[in-house]
Amino acid sequence: MTDSNFRMSLAALIAALFSSPVFAASDPAALEQQLNALQQALAKQQEQLAQQQQEIERLRQQVAEDMQQAKLTAQDAPRVSISNARPTITSADGRSSISLRSVVQLDAAHHDQAPDGGATDFRRGSVGAIANRETAAARDLSDGAYFRRARFGFEGNVARDFNYRVLVELGGSGTEGPARINDFWIGYTGFTPFALQVGAFSPPANMDDGIGVESSLFIERAAPAELSRTLGGADGRIGLGLQGNGARWMSALTLTTRTVNDAEVFDSQLAAVGRFGALLATSADYNLHAGLSGTYVFQPPDQGSTVAANQRHVVRLRDRPEIRVDSTRLIDTGSIDADSAYVYGLEAGANWKNWYLQAESFRYGIERTAATATLSDPSFDGFYVQGSWILTGETRRYDMASAAFQSPRPFVPFSSAGGLGAWELALRYSHLDLDFHSGLGGTAATADAIRGGTQDIWTFGVNWYLNPNVKVMLNWLHVDVHRLNPAGVGNLTPFGPAPATPPIGVQIGQDLDIYGLRTQYSF
Repeated sequence: MTDSNFRMSLAALIAALFSSPVFAASDPAALEQQLNALQQALAKQQEQLAQQQQEIERLRQQVAEDMQQAKLTAQDAPRVSISNARPTITSADGRSSISLRSVVQLDAAHHDQAPDGGATDFRRGSVGAIANRETAAARDLSDGAYFRRARFGFEGNVARDFNYRVLVELGGSGTEGPARINDFWIGYTGFTPFALQVGAFSPPANMDDGIGVESSLFIERAAPAELSRTLGGADGRIGLGLQGNGARWMSALTLTTRTVNDAEVFDSQLAAVGRFGALLATSADYNLHAGLSGTYVFQPPDQGSTVAANQRHVVRLRDRPEIRVDSTRLIDTGSIDADSAYVYGLEAGANWKNWYLQAESFRYGIERTAATATLSDPSFDGFYVQGSWILTGETRRYDMASAAFQSPRPFVPFSSAGGLGAWELALRYSHLDLDFHSGLGGTAATADAIRGGTQDIWTFGVNWYLNPNVKVMLNWLHVDVHRLNPAGVGNLTPFGPAPATPPIGVQIGQDLDIYGLRTQYSF
């Protein structure tokens, strides 16, 4: 009973007492009896009030204890969230987490090329024995569809300062699988602004390499950039790296060995891969980037003492025509005896509102071993320029961690309610020259000649970002390859016995158009 209730009860009793006939009669005995009764009632009510106050205090203490326990329980429970369709579990203290990741890309392509001319058709792919599929495939590149990437895994952090990623690849080039490691690394971020990374990963090799596969402007990277990254980088490269980031700069240096997919050799390759990028100017409407990159191969893979001295350490430069539905390479230096190899590049990129432009230039070189020291050290070059215009007004996002421009996020995702998503038109020109002292048509290659060929590709693309997770890409590529038969001194049958190897010095390149389509889902 509360104090106000007590006072109301007391007042009622007094009123009842004075209105009674006893008070009216002023009988002393009756009055004393009434007063005793009143005292007993008051004592009983005071006792009840004290008991109620004790009960209230007990309940208040119990509620406080229950609330504290609930708070402690909530603090100990992990938090589950979904951001951009990516599920994440975070520990209660925020020091550890795990997130699921996936990238699935289904590619299809049609190759529009001249019909197969049989024995008089001299178009060729990579050099090799007559059993090499590319000898015939260059004349009839396969159309079809396959999963370019099908990656699944998880990433996160442990004890705040350690991060990790485990990603398995089920896709491929030309054909899927087998399953293999794409990323399997652990990093330490306690040296702010630097981070240490060890395991299998793709070390930062150039600006095009810095664009995530989910954000690629075209179905494949430009061939000059791809050739640069594969010399000492690429997916699943085992290495130890140090990367730093500031508000306006990014740097990375990685010591690399083999990739997880390489065949076993006697000694693995050893290389250093580096990149530096800086944001020269920035505002709400624009970003201006410049940087440089380089790779130096200290030791090419050792093929063992059982092979010829000039084939024990070799480097081979080749690439596909910026599509992977067919795995055939149309330009190829063949295996070059190498004591070391290198590539260095310059990069620049900018965006202004919904316009974007990027370019890189590369120089590749090989230093021969003592076994072929009398021959010249070959060098090659390549470059590309690419840009886009986003019709729906979004902008490509500049990410300082990767020092590259990533895909836009649609203002209004595609939906049945009328959203259009984001639409982007893209254009690229790439040039890759793998010729060195190639000589004239109709003549045999000299001893130090490298007839890898030149490849020029114009690519027009239309990208549709339905939402941040779903993307459709349509590419039209016009490919122009000029390449002389590499047969000559020291290697008269680079494609195997005739008719696999065509006549001396003939043109084995070609022109063709490729139409490619990609559907992508990622989170």
